[in-house]
Amino acid sequence: MTAQIIRWPGGEHAFRLALAELETIQQKTDCGPEFLLHRINAAQWKAADLFEIIRNGLIGGGMPPVEAVKLVRNAFEMHPLIGFKVPAAEVLASCLYGPPDDPVGEPIPVEPTPEDEKTAAGSSAPITD
Repeated sequence: MTAQIIRWPGGEHAFRLALAELETIQQKTDCGPEFLLHRINAAQWKAADLFEIIRNGLIGGGMPPVEAVKLVRNAFEMHPLIGFKVPAAEVLASCLYGPPDDPVGEPIPVEPTPEDEKTAAGSSAPITD
């Protein structure tokens, strides 16, 4: 999966969580990614949850670890914590479920087959006045 550009209180950066970053988050938060996402969405998060997701997402997105720590620490000192909730959830959800604009199914509509047209025509009730 490619990195996703996400706006957060520290700016607009590429975020990605690969297996190594997920393992680090699990160790630091003592829970799995889906449980952690639920905890965030249920308003039961901890500051460290948001910090670790953002920090590791930046690292997975290509930022050097030392730079990521510095950027996240500065952002956490300058902005209210609640501002990190949605971006952290977005980073984690993107890892678990894919990017939000990732299309599902066929890229173009599938043309109806003659059998589909017969079924559709035969299943409609006649209109009466």
